Amino acid sequence: MQNILVILDKPKHEQIALQRALELAEKSGAKLHLVSFVYEPLASMPMLSSSMLNVSEELEKERGKWLQALQSEHSLPPGSTAEVIWHHDITYWTLEYLDDNPCDLVVKTAQKQFGRGGFGSIDWRLIESLPTALWLAVSTHWVKRDRIVAALDPAIDNPLHVELNQRVLSLGGILSKLLDAELESVACVPVHSEVADLDKFREETGALLKAVDKVIADSGVNCSRTHFVTGKPAAEVNRVVDRNKARAILVGRGVRKGPKGFLLGNTAERILGRANTDVLIVP
Repeated sequence: MQNILVILDKPKHEQIALQRALELAEKSGAKLHLVSFVYEPLASMPMLSSSMLNVSEELEKERGKWLQALQSEHSLPPGSTAEVIWHHDITYWTLEYLDDNPCDLVVKTAQKQFGRGGFGSIDWRLIESLPTALWLAVSTHWVKRDRIVAALDPAIDNPLHVELNQRVLSLGGILSKLLDAELESVACVPVHSEVADLDKFREETGALLKAVDKVIADSGVNCSRTHFVTGKPAAEVNRVVDRNKARAILVGRGVRKGPKGFLLGNTAERILGRANTDVLIVP
């Protein structure tokens, strides 16, 4: 891991994303690029743009002072940079930046809120469009153990799903080593309890579990434990994460755009929305 883009919180907030990025940089030696977005919508209105010019310049100036103070408070890795960005669309700017700059990871504090899946609209746009792994961080003071859980797609008869599982495991292996954390995996088969109780289904799930274990073995990544569960994935996957007090969950995003491209189709949207810890989305 060499380059990490950090989308900073507004000055009044806790800067959780910066905390995560600094920890990763300390362990990996990666360079950070910090960006702080500022924008005044009135500045784009033709009738008001001239009167807003001084205000806009003052906003950028004040944010620049804050960013300098923030840098002085933290020991950034050598070669790290920071800038104030005047832009109305964080996702659009980020995609343009990634087109022109090599980057291994984007880190941002999650906009946890009520509504679609529990995340803000900016987060969902980033989730659905970024070509780079995305770490959405939340304040998780209840986390007691350094443990990362990789959500795997049990539909391993599909080569695309197997490749996505491999990417999830690969990033999980890298992060677990950097953070000195245990890596576990979870695979959930979405079936009703009546089906799960059938002897024939139990026989087939035993074979499926062996196949999932083979995917993990083929990845070369060491998982200390694999949780194989049945039921509603959004509930069961997060139950595993919460019960084990994991610090992060990795979820893969498929090759298609939009929610249908997620690891478990539309259910991955529900998994993300119900997560109580950091989420890493792997494209």
